Amino acid sequence: MLKEHVAWFEAYVAGFLTGDPEYDTHITLKKEHSLGVLTQAQTIVSTLALSPRLVQAAHLAALYHDTGRFPQYRRYKTFQDSRSENHAFLGVRTLRREKTIPPLDKDFRALVLGAVAMHNRRDVPTGISTELSTVTKVVRDSDKLDIIRIMLEYLRPGGKSSDVVTLHVTDEPDRYSPEIVSQVQNGRIGDYSAMRFKNDFTLVVLSWVHDLNFKASRRMFLDNGYAEELFGFLPDMKELAQLHNVIHTALHKD
Repeated sequence: MLKEHVAWFEAYVAGFLTGDPEYDTHITLKKEHSLGVLTQAQTIVSTLALSPRLVQAAHLAALYHDTGRFPQYRRYKTFQDSRSENHAFLGVRTLRREKTIPPLDKDFRALVLGAVAMHNRRDVPTGISTELSTVTKVVRDSDKLDIIRIMLEYLRPGGKSSDVVTLHVTDEPDRYSPEIVSQVQNGRIGDYSAMRFKNDFTLVVLSWVHDLNFKASRRMFLDNGYAEELFGFLPDMKELAQLHNVIHTALHKD
């Protein structure tokens, strides 16, 4: 079943390619990211005692979580939701229209679409079912782990460059937003809407450790050396150095 969905997804994405190298680079990036998130989700669920049904739902939600990115970029030429529209909701509308997930099992369909809808929310809502919460958290963790891999390619000195990928922030090496530093210090995810500088972008990515839901996710973050590399991009300032303990405490919690 999963192979059939991957094949559909790849054919769907191919329909957005134009032959323009700059345009197609962003489409291909999101395709590779979606497949990467699926791989991350497969690793995470392998460490959890989930039913086959939940495993399957997590796999499909991971694969389809960014389905809305493709019509978003075609229409608005941006991946910034505040400049366009909520890509998660756009993805749900697309999946419903395409009838990718047959409505034979309404509860299963609701798990997949619900996780797609909530994968980019600041917090997972309370009051939802344990099953939906679990699938959503798997997708959110998988999304973060793969997007960090991609973002490092654009944050490294001399690395790739794309105003679209880095969400239109400016590169002023010694500048950052104190508001975002405070959010990270207080165990919160950095506010995307407050980002102005490249250092803000790095801080927001670091802040994702506060929303990693599974021990396996935190271990993957650590083992890949993401924290150390991200801190290496930041200027040597006392206010930023104080975040080391905060980040590492979050990563080592049980």
